[in-house]
Amino acid sequence: MLKKFFAVASAATLLLINSAQASDSRVEKAVQWAIEIAKDDVHGYSQGAENATQWRPYTGSREGPDYDCSSLVYHAFQHGGFKIIDNWHKNPLYTARYNGRQYSGDADTIWDDLSKDGGWKKFSWAEIKDNLERGDILCRPEFHVAIYVGEGLTVEARGVNNPTGLGRYETGDQGGEIDFYPAQNRGWVEVYRYTGEEK
Repeated sequence: MLKKFFAVASAATLLLINSAQASDSRVEKAVQWAIEIAKDDVHGYSQGAENATQWRPYTGSREGPDYDCSSLVYHAFQHGGFKIIDNWHKNPLYTARYNGRQYSGDADTIWDDLSKDGGWKKFSWAEIKDNLERGDILCRPEFHVAIYVGEGLTVEARGVNNPTGLGRYETGDQGGEIDFYPAQNRGWVEVYRYTGEEK
């Protein structure tokens, strides 16, 4: 539904969203990459065939062309020039949790892997919810993560059972699996923002 909204939004609004300046060119590059993934129906939601069950028969990979919520964020910011995936591979959980088999981490490991390089600041949702900036990472560490793109919207991988009511477990986006959603009133707990300031 919101993907259709984005497609028919006025040219002026799209220009505003796509030309907004983030605090760092790497952040903007990550945001643009995630937006392009969301706009291309080749990319859908998957937690990876290796994590499939009888009730959740995922196909393909969560590392592209399909993504889950956290792998989308990991790949976006790695694409932007941050070392988030490299840092995940040095994270003790990379081996302890997955025996080195999951290329990108989870919602509850993003902060550790982002903050290793410095320049990131963690905020509580309550203190920053009314002052979100493009490129902020919105997180419920045990459950879900998304990227704020401006105009009150996130880009995120929300799965087969997303609010549009569309989607299937096969590779590709059958509707709403990776899309634009309202940022507010979603139960977010933390926000991670690149400020460029060292620890």
